Amino acid sequence: MKKIILYSVVVFSLLSCEDLLELTPKSNIVVENFYKNESDAQVAVNAVYSMLLSHHLYNQYNEVIQSQGTDDCEWGKGRTTINPGKNEMDKFIYSSASTLIYDYWVSSYKVINAANSVIIKVGEMDLTQEKKDQFVGEAQFLRGLIYFNLVRLFGDIPLVVNPTITLEGLEVTREPANIIYDAILKDFDDAANKLPFSYSGSNIGRATMGAALALKCKVYLTLNLYSDVVVTAELITAYKQYSLMNQYEEIFATENENGIESIFEIQYMISDEGSLGSSYAGFMAPPSQGGYGDNPVTKQMYDIYGEGDFRRDVNILKDDGAAASILEPYYVNKYDERGVLVTENGDNYIIIRYADVLLMEAEALIAIDENNDKAYELFNQIRRRAHGLPINLESEHDLMRGLTQEQFVDNILLERRKEFAFEGHRRFDLLRTGKLIEAMQVANPELTVMEKHLLFPIPQTERLANPNLSQNAGWE
Repeated sequence: MKKIILYSVVVFSLLSCEDLLELTPKSNIVVENFYKNESDAQVAVNAVYSMLLSHHLYNQYNEVIQSQGTDDCEWGKGRTTINPGKNEMDKFIYSSASTLIYDYWVSSYKVINAANSVIIKVGEMDLTQEKKDQFVGEAQFLRGLIYFNLVRLFGDIPLVVNPTITLEGLEVTREPANIIYDAILKDFDDAANKLPFSYSGSNIGRATMGAALALKCKVYLTLNLYSDVVVTAELITAYKQYSLMNQYEEIFATENENGIESIFEIQYMISDEGSLGSSYAGFMAPPSQGGYGDNPVTKQMYDIYGEGDFRRDVNILKDDGAAASILEPYYVNKYDERGVLVTENGDNYIIIRYADVLLMEAEALIAIDENNDKAYELFNQIRRRAHGLPINLESEHDLMRGLTQEQFVDNILLERRKEFAFEGHRRFDLLRTGKLIEAMQVANPELTVMEKHLLFPIPQTERLANPNLSQNAGWE
C-alpha cells in the first residue's frame, strides 16, 4: 500500500481544487481525458489517499487538534511555541482567522473533491464490476472519513458530493449536521458493501469492508445509537479479521504495521524528498533528541497510568536530558521507531484499531444495560493487556462490577485516554460526551474554555468568498 501513493503525484493537482469556495477549477478537458482505463482509475484513487499525508491533515494538524487542543498536551511549564496556529489551539484563543483551522478546512475539502471525482468518473468507466466497486468504495470511505472529522469539529457544513469543475454553483450553504451524518453513514454503508475483507501484497493498507464498518460503528456511538453500535461491532468481530495483539508495544512496532489489530492506517514511507514520510517523530521528539518538542505532554496525562501499566512508557517519554527550566519534561514517545527527519520516518498513523471496536461495544452495552457482564469483560481485556497479562483471565486490575452507567462511562473515557493516547481520539471523545470544558478546567483552570469552543469557527476567508456561509454561535 505504501507504494500506491507514489503514483498520485501526477494527478494531485488534477483531482483537487485550490479551495472549496474561492477556487479556480482545473481544466475539465484534462480531467475528462484522464479516466480511460483501470490504471487511470487506480491512480485517481491513490491520489485521494496521498492527500491524507498533508501536514494540514493527518501528518500534523489532526494530532495538534486532538492533543494540544485537549488536556493531553499543553505548552507551558518552561516551554513555548512560535507557531501561532498551534499556540492558538493550545490556549483556546483561535478565531475564524486562524490559519490552522483554515488550512484544515481547505485540505479536507480538497480530499472530498478528489473523492467526488473518483466516485462519479470511475462509476462511468467500463471496468469489471469488482474493480469499479473497489475504487468507488475506497473513495466513498475516504470521503466519509473526512466528512466525519469535519462535522464533529465544525457542526453544520457544506455537503458537496459532485466534483468542482466549473465556476458555477460555488456559493453553497451549510447543511444541518444530521444531514451530514446521514451522508456519512451512506458512504460507509456503500463502502462496506463494495470493499473486500482484506488485500494482499502491495494493496495491503487500502480501505476494507472492516474499516468502513468500524468507522460506521464510531458514527453510531457519536450519535448515541447504541443498539446499532453493538450490532456493528459484533459483525466486525464475527468476520474474524482482527484480534488484539498480545503486547501493547507490539502494535506500534514497524514490523507490525497493518497488523492483526489494525483496521485502517495512514500509510507513510521513507523517501529521499520526504514528501511521503511521517513528521510525528520529528515534531514530537524532545529538543534533547533533535526534535521540536511539539505536543508537550502534561504531567496530569503522565500520572493517569497506574502502577504496572506498560502503556505509559510506550506513549510518553520523561526526558531526563531536558533543560532545568522545563518543569514538566514529558513528550510523546509513540512515534519514535525511526529518525526524527521526515526523510527518515515511515511510521504509519493508526486511524482505528480493534481495541477501539471492543471499547465502543462495551460503552454501548452499558448504555443499554448498566449490569451487562460482556461490557465489563470487553473493557477488562484491554486493561489486562495493558499490564502484560492474558486477556481472557481475570486479574487484580479488572474493573469491578456494580458501577452506574455514569461511572462506567467515566472509566471508559479514562481507559480510552490511556489506550489511544496521541492516536487522534481525545478531542472527539470529549466532544461526544460533553466533557471538553470540564476536562480543560481540571487540566488548567487558567484557560478560558467556553461553549463556543465546542465547535470551530467557520474560516473567515471562506465566508468572505461565499456570503451564503453562516457562522457558528459565539464566533465572528
